[in-house]
Amino acid sequence: MKRTLLFVAIICSSSFAFAQKTTYKVNTQTSTIKWEAKKVVGGHVGTIALKEGTIQTDKGKITGGGFTIDMNSMACTDAPKLTGHLKNEDFFDVPKYPTAKFVIAKVDNSKTTPIITGNLTIKNKTKAISFPAKVTSTADGLSAEALGVKVNRLDFDIQYRSASFFSDLGNRAIEDEFTLDIQIKATK
Repeated sequence: MKRTLLFVAIICSSSFAFAQKTTYKVNTQTSTIKWEAKKVVGGHVGTIALKEGTIQTDKGKITGGGFTIDMNSMACTDAPKLTGHLKNEDFFDVPKYPTAKFVIAKVDNSKTTPIITGNLTIKNKTKAISFPAKVTSTADGLSAEALGVKVNRLDFDIQYRSASFFSDLGNRAIEDEFTLDIQIKATK
């Protein structure tokens, strides 16, 4: 009898643990990514959309996930004519690399604001990046916000007008880092 009760208790606790794990589907229509790139004089801002993505949680904390970024959706909102240049081989070479990816590798949930570390792939080059992300549970899903995520374009072989490679650019140089403000909305 004791063995039967122990077996039932183990099955029930295992079922409860699995019930705590949830996979959320990213809503690509309500999720946003805004980017900002700076030059010696000025800078530009724009948007880019997600193509698809998922977030995995365990007991309400992010444990994994990944996103596919639609590089064709990239837009420079303050100078629309620049969008075409960003998509050519000087920058992201979108005809050859129409998507980028981010895959969560680990999450440090020991802090109030979790630190997410993942692998960002742009132009078939992958680099690990880490950033804090505020996560909020909602009735039907979750939202995650990461502001000022720094990405070094040189890690992805984007050297156009980089003072790190070309010393004679003067005020035409573009900074090597750009930033992303990411707002993710996901549902069960």
